[in-house]
Amino acid sequence: MLLKPFRLLTKMGQEKNTPLGSIGSVLWGFDMLLEVLEKMREKYNIVKPDEEKKNQKLSHLATCIDHAHGLFSKYYELTDKTEAYVVAMVLDPRQKYKYFFHHWNKKHHHGVKRKIEAMYKEFRVDDAGASSSTVDSQQSNKKRKVDDDFDILGHRFGKEEDVQDEVERYLNSSKLTLSTQEANWTFDIIAWWKANEMVYPTLARMAYELYSIPSMSAEVERVFSRYYFEIVY
Repeated sequence: MLLKPFRLLTKMGQEKNTPLGSIGSVLWGFDMLLEVLEKMREKYNIVKPDEEKKNQKLSHLATCIDHAHGLFSKYYELTDKTEAYVVAMVLDPRQKYKYFFHHWNKKHHHGVKRKIEAMYKEFRVDDAGASSSTVDSQQSNKKRKVDDDFDILGHRFGKEEDVQDEVERYLNSSKLTLSTQEANWTFDIIAWWKANEMVYPTLARMAYELYSIPSMSAEVERVFSRYYFEIVY
């Protein structure tokens, strides 16, 4: 029972070409597994080293659980050194900030916002029409420009107002809610971002790069091993 969630999430992390196998799954995966280990620590009455029982005698299994919890906590803290893990989760339109508000202590919320703002500035597309999928349409639109006194778009949609930046518009829009578990399991995040690239060109670029990063090195190591065997043998 203890190893079942580890097996399940490890198999998910090894998936190829899916968001479940990308770094977008790392933080919530860590959270779930740490929760499992913390419950087991309580079950076996494992205390922290700085508490009363400094020389606590543990069974073999309890020692393994305690050691695993220490390693997981160590590597979890290392994810804070980059914005990528947090931003990848925020760019899931089904989550946005909601996951962090529900699962993380309030003191960390500001850091989450700071990370996505920092990466957004790094990737920002100054001209919203500069995304790869809209360049051709921009060229064709030049032919449609007419004199300012005959403003077709202004007549149709009203005068332009101050527009929020992409991050504000994305986060202020409603969270995507899917009606079934099957829909959530099969949801294609990349397809969603392709469909919304014209609305959020900078965020779409961020999503394409982040969701292409695997959560685990297992597949890379397999490729390396196959290449090694082909060369050596």
